[in-house]
Amino acid sequence: MEYTLEDAFETLKGKKAELEKNIDDLINKISNNEVFALKPSSSLEDVKMKQDRLQESLRNEIQPVESADYPILRTSALRLEVITEMEVDINNMQELLNSLQQKLSDIQEDIAYLKNKKNGLDKMKEAYSDNVEIFSNKTYEKEVVLTKRIFKEVKEDLYTVVDTIFPGNNGFKELLAALTSAYVKGGDDIYIDITPDVLHYVNFLLEADIIQYHRNDKSKIKMTELL
Repeated sequence: MEYTLEDAFETLKGKKAELEKNIDDLINKISNNEVFALKPSSSLEDVKMKQDRLQESLRNEIQPVESADYPILRTSALRLEVITEMEVDINNMQELLNSLQQKLSDIQEDIAYLKNKKNGLDKMKEAYSDNVEIFSNKTYEKEVVLTKRIFKEVKEDLYTVVDTIFPGNNGFKELLAALTSAYVKGGDDIYIDITPDVLHYVNFLLEADIIQYHRNDKSKIKMTELL
């Protein structure tokens, strides 16, 4: 911190005002003291005793003024003080920098750790998705094979029954073929329309629980779910 001439002038003005006030206080106290005049009969011891009392009183009243150790402008003392303060500030800033660098290093380590964890979780997720997909494909393939086998067995059994009950009747087989084709398509095409020439076949299939009506339209039928 630079100590200028203006700072020195303001300091001296303050000291002057303080000393003037002390002098005024002493004058007031001395003026109010009782005056003891020396008498012709006073001895030398009396005079000496009064002098000692006066000196002791002055020593008690007048406090020694301690001189302030202010640095002088453009001297080595001022430069030394500034350099000392700058060194303290530099040391404080260096400690703060070291602390921030340590925190930054800790944060970077945490980021690297979290990235590794994320990569591991992504790999686990990818492996799990692959396993689920493989398992789903295998399960679907097994279900398709099982459905086809059951459907084939039911169809063969149904053809055997049809040949037994309705020998040489192609109309019944055509109805079953239409039901089978609609069943395989699925969706909205799963139902077929009933015509008058297949009503007796429809009644037989209903009793055998092989087909069922549309819930809102009795003129449509579909194959019963096999599974």
